[in-house]
Amino acid sequence: MGHLFRVGLVTVLLGTCVACSDHGPCAGIDCGGHGYCEVDDESGNASCVCDDGYVADGMKCVKECVPACGDRICGPDPVCGLSCGGCGEDWLFCDTNGKCMSNTVGRCFADWCLIPAGTFAMGSPDDEPDREPDEGPVHNVTITRPFYMKKTLVTRGEWKSLIGNNPSKDRACSDHCPIQTLNWFDAVWYANALSKSEGLETCYTITDCTGAAGVDLADCKVTFSSLDCNGYRLPTEAEWEYAARAGTTEARYGEVDDIAWYLDNSRWNPHPVGMKTPNAWGLHDVLGNEYELVWDYYGEDYYSTCEEGCTDPLGPTTGIERAARGSCYASPAKSVRLALRVHYPPEIRLPGFRLVRSVP
Repeated sequence: MGHLFRVGLVTVLLGTCVACSDHGPCAGIDCGGHGYCEVDDESGNASCVCDDGYVADGMKCVKECVPACGDRICGPDPVCGLSCGGCGEDWLFCDTNGKCMSNTVGRCFADWCLIPAGTFAMGSPDDEPDREPDEGPVHNVTITRPFYMKKTLVTRGEWKSLIGNNPSKDRACSDHCPIQTLNWFDAVWYANALSKSEGLETCYTITDCTGAAGVDLADCKVTFSSLDCNGYRLPTEAEWEYAARAGTTEARYGEVDDIAWYLDNSRWNPHPVGMKTPNAWGLHDVLGNEYELVWDYYGEDYYSTCEEGCTDPLGPTTGIERAARGSCYASPAKSVRLALRVHYPPEIRLPGFRLVRSVP
């Protein structure tokens, strides 16, 4: 029998060349058909050298995974499990959708501010100037669940990106202005659409609608799942006032010209969101710029029925109109107050809205 000796990547046997993969460390290794086996000259260990677009996984070449971070800025991507980045500071954490969320009240990140659980005095006292009858009596309300509230109203750019149209009547304002000329059905439709786009639970069951969102949506039957829903939803009227007050019992949380676009400074036009001083919990434009739809049916005497033991209220169980809060760019100063309540039939196309979601 002749002698075996190695020359480069082949073995010579009695003058006949055969592939190294037939003998030694590379024997039987085909690297999955997407590369070749190579033996390290110093260690004698075999490894796969993979074709372009493939990476070594043990003794096979597998297709290289392309991370799908999209708009995720933290945590693992859903395809490869590779990191999309980190949140950085220790007061932030990454939620399941790759967004950095604050765990400190009064500090917001990206579009969301943390609203803590707590108890507050809802409504306006009898001696508040320009008070309306449906703003009282003042009653204690307990919010048992912390939640995130969008730092600003939903903008035209955000609406167009998800729904594809722009129903706003004032087309001169930029994509950073609040979406407007919506109805209540549009708002809950958008909340569900955003939840679906991020793989979250939808908080509303919406059936029997006519028309299209942002155009002529009407006649929907809407059922709310619960406050524990992990998707996006409208705040309740109590959640809205609790978050808007951010601890104050005054009529507003600052000087009116500093915090709101209203009749005296708006020139009768909406303005880009986030330009005025926020409240203590980081929320912008809770007064002025555009009214904000909430979940609740409107009840003129509802506060009287929720005077004692009012915990996580969802509003009246039936009604004709839906409540809205805040004030708008055309509101006089006397209406730019945290306790002011307005109301609309759900088909009427006027206000804007902002969203909330549960803390994961």
